[in-house]
Amino acid sequence: MTIKINWKAWILPLIFGIGLWLLTPIKPAGINVDAWHLFAIFLATIIACVTKPMPMMAVTLTGATIATVTHIFTMDEFAAGFGNSTAWMVAMCMFLAAGFIKSGLGSRIAYLFVSAFGKKTLGLAYALSAVETVLAIGIPSNNARVNGIMYPIIDNLSREMGSDPKDGTQRKLGSFLVFNEYEINNVTSGMFLTGLAGNMVALGLAKTQGINITWMEWFAAASVPAILCLLIIPFVLYKIYPPEVKETPNAHAWAEGKLKELGKMSVSEKIMTGTFVAAILLWLFGSKIGIDATQVSFLAVVFLLVTGVLTTKDLLKESFAWNILTWLSVIMLMSQKLMTLGFFPWFSKTLGNMLHGMNWLWVLIILFLAYFYLHYLFPSVSTQISALYAGFLSVAIGVGAPPTLAALMLAFCGSIYLSTSTYSAGPAALIASTGYIKNKDFWKLSAIIGVIFNVVWLGGGLLWTKIIGFW
Repeated sequence: MTIKINWKAWILPLIFGIGLWLLTPIKPAGINVDAWHLFAIFLATIIACVTKPMPMMAVTLTGATIATVTHIFTMDEFAAGFGNSTAWMVAMCMFLAAGFIKSGLGSRIAYLFVSAFGKKTLGLAYALSAVETVLAIGIPSNNARVNGIMYPIIDNLSREMGSDPKDGTQRKLGSFLVFNEYEINNVTSGMFLTGLAGNMVALGLAKTQGINITWMEWFAAASVPAILCLLIIPFVLYKIYPPEVKETPNAHAWAEGKLKELGKMSVSEKIMTGTFVAAILLWLFGSKIGIDATQVSFLAVVFLLVTGVLTTKDLLKESFAWNILTWLSVIMLMSQKLMTLGFFPWFSKTLGNMLHGMNWLWVLIILFLAYFYLHYLFPSVSTQISALYAGFLSVAIGVGAPPTLAALMLAFCGSIYLSTSTYSAGPAALIASTGYIKNKDFWKLSAIIGVIFNVVWLGGGLLWTKIIGFW
């Protein structure tokens, strides 16, 4: 079998990595040699994650190996990095998502909501938005929610209602519902810490700078801007991208038929329901009895294994979970080492001095907007978070922004910036290729909703976090 490696994609990582390494003699006086060398390796690794000469897991393992060979890490430190609790929480939540799909519970929830609230098109959009919200609590993969559960249901429903891209009738119903799902998915991804793997990546990086945020603190800060968006987005899209069909009386009968096909709830679905509810309660209140979010995710997955809802084969099939466990552990290991070697403290202090006299609130606003619109340059959620989050957070802290507030606001931006391009993440790539939405409409609508997101999550988010005492 021929091994395909994109050798040209190594050019930029090597230029920056070797170039910075060779500049060691003229490095800033405030940075020691090990910190400078690790920064060179870290930057080269991040650039390689963007240019992709190899898969992300292989790239990060290569970077970490170079750091051990050059004696920046010991092998014990390298191995210990794979015990990172945040990385394991992401993997466990991915396994939990597999339980939703395998048991069929996710589809049943969707059919129930459509049956109950699907008489009018706008009501149907809100019903599907509610389903997306429920699923986001325990499925941290926006791909799994959109590609695995929501899009197939919306596509099936639209075709049943006579809206099909193949015969040019997509604007009757499907275009509106499909794009609404895309944008609502971006909202719910930021509403819950467990709504997007990137959220946990961001907070894992924040932890390396001494900032710890619980599941409940995240939800408390995100709840109001997220709820506002859940109410606003379907209505705005209904006005600026209206469906031709305003009423869907047949949706109820269609959903009822699907529920009959599913039959009574299976034992696996009942166990999955109980596990899901228990996980939510423990994420909300577990810290009061000494159970953190990572332990909750482990407990949920182990219970699903013990009861047979999931098998070890199911876990082994979740390649994305194992990939993210590997590369996230390495990225966070490097970030933590850069912190202990003094690089990030120097970085934040230096930039803070450069911005001396500028109010921290304005700096945070500028960083938020820059972070959002820079996503036009990134085809991956996690790549941008890995590349920019720690640095942007250091700058915010360096100018005096409350650390928890800065960590949360930038982390929230890591989900809403998905309303940018057709390559912003997996769901965008899928939605843009279905035929339901013209390319020009996708870009135009994403830009409009992106502005709304910035107003609500930045403006409303800052006001709300002020009210509840985060600053």
